[in-house]
Amino acid sequence: MRILLVISLLSAAMPHPVRNSHPPESCIVDFDRLARKVEQDYAGFQLEIHGARREAYDRERARLRLIAAATRSDACYFVFRDLIAFFQDPHLFIFQSTRVTAAETARRARVAGRMPLTESQARAYFVKNSGRLDPLEGLWYDRGLRVAVVPAPEHRNGELVAVVLTTDTSTWLPGTIRARFTPRKDGGYSGVVYERNYAVRYVDARIHKRVLLRLSPGMWGKEFPVTTADSGYLAPEDARRPTLVARTGTLVVSIPSHDPAFRPWLDSLVAANRAVLAATPRLIVDLRGNEGGSSSTARSLVPFVASDSERPPPLPEGEPMLLSSADEIGYVRRHFAGGGVPTASVRRLLARLAANPGQLVPLRDSLDSREAPRRRPVVAGARRVGFLVDGGTVSAGEAFLVQAMRSTRVTVFGLPTAGALDYQTAYIVPFQLHDRRWFLGYPTITARPDLPRDGIRGTGLKPEVRLELDSEPDPIGRVERMLSAGH
Repeated sequence: MRILLVISLLSAAMPHPVRNSHPPESCIVDFDRLARKVEQDYAGFQLEIHGARREAYDRERARLRLIAAATRSDACYFVFRDLIAFFQDPHLFIFQSTRVTAAETARRARVAGRMPLTESQARAYFVKNSGRLDPLEGLWYDRGLRVAVVPAPEHRNGELVAVVLTTDTSTWLPGTIRARFTPRKDGGYSGVVYERNYAVRYVDARIHKRVLLRLSPGMWGKEFPVTTADSGYLAPEDARRPTLVARTGTLVVSIPSHDPAFRPWLDSLVAANRAVLAATPRLIVDLRGNEGGSSSTARSLVPFVASDSERPPPLPEGEPMLLSSADEIGYVRRHFAGGGVPTASVRRLLARLAANPGQLVPLRDSLDSREAPRRRPVVAGARRVGFLVDGGTVSAGEAFLVQAMRSTRVTVFGLPTAGALDYQTAYIVPFQLHDRRWFLGYPTITARPDLPRDGIRGTGLKPEVRLELDSEPDPIGRVERMLSAGH
């Protein structure tokens, strides 16, 4: 089965700028609507939430509903988020709209937090406190934006603030606070990030490979301080872009994102280095922190990873399914038919969905053409290929890894991945009664009808060689040495 993982946005569901307050009853009303949406649209609910698991869900829903009844305004988001967190599925999430009116942007700009800090002052602070810094402290960038992350002026709860050094828009001036982060015991950060228009976005921020901050969505790259072992593997203009670095006898290809917008960048790198890729003894593909996107993004690299003989697939193969609901029918009409006249195949799929409400139906039927598995092209290249992954390797990044694990040349190093392949291809739909501030993102395609048996949700794909990446001083160097030794 060809796996295609993308994020779809129902833009028609957000026609108006977001309002800034809820009616008094809105939080509990929206909570109930969210719960019903999840139960109706999410195939994982039907397949996995029964018996003791259903009892646990009912208790958690009841607990959160009491909180929702006493919650107002932006705090509702955290109640919604906690309900979604019960399922531990990266493809099930609360999408936050960042639309605000021009008047609201101007008002927020006037009251934005400020902290007088120059780049030279920030660098001096980082050098003076070297060895005692939080991993998040430092200079970070996101395309035109550059910020210094330092302790908050209030020094409360270890909070850190991102102070603008170089602005990416005229609405933000140097010295204004663009984000706030509070460290958590699990190594992540609870964050508040302000968009260019001053819209507020609440994030679960996590650092990957010590230089990549995932804001989901969005990434920042670390510019300073960075160790020599971690230097050179991020594109300086945009941390999401792929890079290729040559070491002695080894090429390192880093792919932070499978967003299809970056496919031309990776294709260009592969084309420009085709001869070197074909001749190198070792290839390392670094997928740490890969945010997913489309599984086709890394297609040009596949011939340098594949082998003539193949291992058995690392995951069971089965018939992809769709859970019939009104939203799912809308998804098929919008994305399978492309807004035009549906093909005969799509018409049959729509008929199956309409005839089986609340049931899982096959994505394909006996009349659909079934392509014979095509032999993947193989290029005589690296004798040994290492894939480096962690808990931030998600969705299409995992799909690429599954494909690579068929190759006899490949060894997987690092930590278990996110586990986002059981339920795939996210679609975003409204659930609020009044506002259009928050939306439900849910996976539309179920990999197999026998889930959760042999699924990876909550466990991820396990590496063959586990590396404790937080304490490993030079993960790339370690993988290179192990490949040289025959791994």
